Order: sequence, then structure tokens, then C-alpha cells
Amino acid sequence: MPHVSICIPTYNNPEDVERLLDSIEKQTYKDVEIIITDDSTDDRTEKLVERYSLPIEYHHNIKPLGHIFNWNEALKYAKADLVKIMFSDDWFTFDDSLDKMVDRLDEDPDASLCFSGSRQVKLDEAGKPFIDRYAGDEYIEKLKADHRIIFMSNQIGAPSATLYRRDKAICFDEKSNWASDVFLYFEILNRNKRFVYSTEPLISIGEHSNQYTESFGSHDPRIFFDYRYMYRKYDLKDSDECRNYYKEVFLIPFVKERLKTPWRKLRNRLINTK
Repeated sequence: MPHVSICIPTYNNPEDVERLLDSIEKQTYKDVEIIITDDSTDDRTEKLVERYSLPIEYHHNIKPLGHIFNWNEALKYAKADLVKIMFSDDWFTFDDSLDKMVDRLDEDPDASLCFSGSRQVKLDEAGKPFIDRYAGDEYIEKLKADHRIIFMSNQIGAPSATLYRRDKAICFDEKSNWASDVFLYFEILNRNKRFVYSTEPLISIGEHSNQYTESFGSHDPRIFFDYRYMYRKYDLKDSDECRNYYKEVFLIPFVKERLKTPWRKLRNRLINTK
């Protein structure tokens, strides 16, 4: 049985999948299985996968499942001790990126989660400029003290920058939209709060205009609904910080928006974003 399951959900982007698989092929860490769940409407990704000698388990969904459902479909097939979700437009920055993440979890068997810094790469811009991001010392100390801080600030980063111990109960909440990554981190840390991390940008995150999160406007009701659902699901009212943050950042602005927007217009917006 491999030690790491690399789970890759994908949809009509074989060029991105190729870049990711090339980065996996270069990894010094080899004890992996690679699971691809493909929502594509053509066979380009399937033909691409056939060119690789990597240990790939490929599944082409009969009907496209959609973003979060396909992410969970990939996780469903994971059999290894550790799970590494990799969105198909992301990739390993260095040849030893996975080695370093696995080492951190293997060195601390009580930890449930490892996360790293990330290299945010603007794929649509000439020269593909990037910026490196990581959680600072102050945030790490707060996260150790109370993991509910992720409700107010997610400096863990994108799911591709994480590695965690497999648990069939851990998956993306399929009722979520904007903050699906934070729901995943709550599921992990609610079970075991111990984590390890690296400030190195071990994972590169491809940023482009076709990303799922780019479909959300700044006043998108789905963002409010996500955080309201999260607030209730994880009983965050028990935290003074979370309660005040929810009220000031989400509840009051949403109510003000509703008051100044004719109800019929707001109702139609809500219906169209379900």
C-alpha cells in the first residue's frame, strides 16, 4: 500500500494536468498512488494520462459532477495513510516538495495536518509573475491556541498546500461554495488540533480568470450563506472573536444590502445563485 494518495480532480484542462503530472514525475518521493477523477467533456485528459508511466488510477465520470462533488470523488478513492489533494491547475514547486511534507508528518505521528507556504503564480500574465505566501509566527501561535481562527483568517492556504492523515469522514462539505477549503480544515482540526507546517513555498498555485472562485462577486450572497452555515455548523457563537467577526463582516453588511435592495431583486439574485 502506498504511503500517499495524490488526488487530482480535473475538468477540460489537459495542459494544466500535464504540468502537474510532470511535477509529480520529478518528485524525489515515490511511494504514492495518483488518483484522477475527470469531469471533462472530451478525452484529451484521458489520452494525456496514457503517456505517463506513473501509478495513476484514472476515472472519467460518466456525467460531470461539478466542482466540490468531483473533489470528493477523488478523495473517495484514496487508500493511502496520507492524502494530498492537488487541484489540477496547481503543481509541486520543487522536486523535494512532497518529501518535505511527508517528513514533517512522519516526524510527528500525533499531527493530523501539514501545510506549507505557497507560490501564487499569475498564469494569465506575461512572464507569469508570482508572490510567495506563508503563515507568520503570530498566526501560527493563534492557530495552535484555537483553530477556530480559520473562520476569520485562512492562512493555511489552498487545499493543494496541505497533506493530512486519511479519514473517510474528512471531505469537502458539498453544501459549501466560497469557503469550501475552510470547511475541510475544520473537519480535520476538529478531530485533531495538532498540525505541522513549513514556510517554504512547496506548492505553486496557478491563478487565472477561469478559476472557480473568480465566479464570485464581492457582494455574492453565496459568500454570506457559506459563512452563516459554517458559523452554525461548528457552533462558532461560543467564541467571542468568531461571533463579533461574523456580525461585523457578514451579518450587518448583508442586512444593509438587503435593506437597500428591493426584495424582489434580491430574491431573484438569491434564486439565481443557488
